[in-house]
Amino acid sequence: MARRAGRKIYRANASYKKRKAQKAVKILLLIIVLAALGFLGYSVARSVSDYLSDRNDDSSSGNNDLPWTPPAVSETENTDENVPSEDNGADEDNSEAGKDNEQKPASSAENTFSAYRLPVSALESVKTLNDALASAKEGGYTAAVAVLKDEGGKIYYKTGSELAKSDEDAIVGTMYAGQICSLIKNAGFVPIAEINLLEDNNRYGEKRDGSYHFASDDSTWLDNSVANGGKPWLSPFDTNTQSYAAYLSNEVSMAGFGYIIFDGLTFPPFRNSDLTHIGTIVQDADRYKALINIENISSSTAKQNNSVPIMMTSAGAVLDGKAEVFKPAEISSEMIAVSYVPSEISGTILINGQETAVSELSAYDRAKTVFGEIKRLAGQNKTIVPVLIQSDLNQADFNDVISAVIELGMESYVIM
Repeated sequence: MARRAGRKIYRANASYKKRKAQKAVKILLLIIVLAALGFLGYSVARSVSDYLSDRNDDSSSGNNDLPWTPPAVSETENTDENVPSEDNGADEDNSEAGKDNEQKPASSAENTFSAYRLPVSALESVKTLNDALASAKEGGYTAAVAVLKDEGGKIYYKTGSELAKSDEDAIVGTMYAGQICSLIKNAGFVPIAEINLLEDNNRYGEKRDGSYHFASDDSTWLDNSVANGGKPWLSPFDTNTQSYAAYLSNEVSMAGFGYIIFDGLTFPPFRNSDLTHIGTIVQDADRYKALINIENISSSTAKQNNSVPIMMTSAGAVLDGKAEVFKPAEISSEMIAVSYVPSEISGTILINGQETAVSELSAYDRAKTVFGEIKRLAGQNKTIVPVLIQSDLNQADFNDVISAVIELGMESYVIM
């Protein structure tokens, strides 16, 4: 009898069981990895989202650090003023000086400084300027005055003025005004510029633009004969001079100087023959208004760029009645710098209508008498800033003069 075949039973061997277990482990690991990636992706996405949200919030609130854009200059000339040279020696670029222009002008309460007037040789290079500033620091001064245009017409910075460039000897500076300002700030000083506006003997342009001219033939007037070294002077009546003053004031105030002293607001020492040759414009009793006009042009331009203008004159000229620009009610500047040379104020002078023998007074009393009278003449709306020449006095007298002006409430002064 044939035997019935039985049901076949398949048994998994050891290797098959192992592969099946490995496959299950892989599936489990894959599920874990996917879950982890999902969680991580959500966390990263949330962090990026939060970061972008924070950036957007900062941008909308104005906290982002955008570069400063300087205002446009009045002339379409060289605008390299805010471009530092390769060797500027400063930690901050000239845009930092410009950022100060976004601030409001200093109030009268903030107009307090003890300034040292740097020699013009200090502007020869970065090194000479830093050395001069270091010396001023040792003297305890809080501000430094840089003479950017001096008596005679030399310009000690790289100006963009085409009128200045037309005289080959006018520009002697190697640094831009913004660079000079930054170096002064970096040394810890309040930066003050000084510009001599009219005591300028350069010959500008082909036609010597800006000078006084003879009324008869329009030739250039000189303050002496050619053989004796006669020189032209800038005339406040000339439109080129007025434009020049506005340009320099705009250029320097845009560079970041907190204060600008405008010096040289005077007429040449005309002889009677000069008055005849030039004509009625210098013979008129109201000729002083031409000086006032230049002062107003320069001061108003400085104020537009948030620099504080300071008009300069001399104590001797004020007391002698020869400071024609000293018309406090008509000038724009709220601060008036007054240079004090004791030797120019001697004998008997009128003080508030009374004769006073100033030569018999001590250094302290003479300074207090002179500046007290100038303060009275200027009125309550003007701040007087004494300019003192230290070499004119011994140390004891110099200290007494400082004490006198401070006692009069003149807390700001300039030392030369």
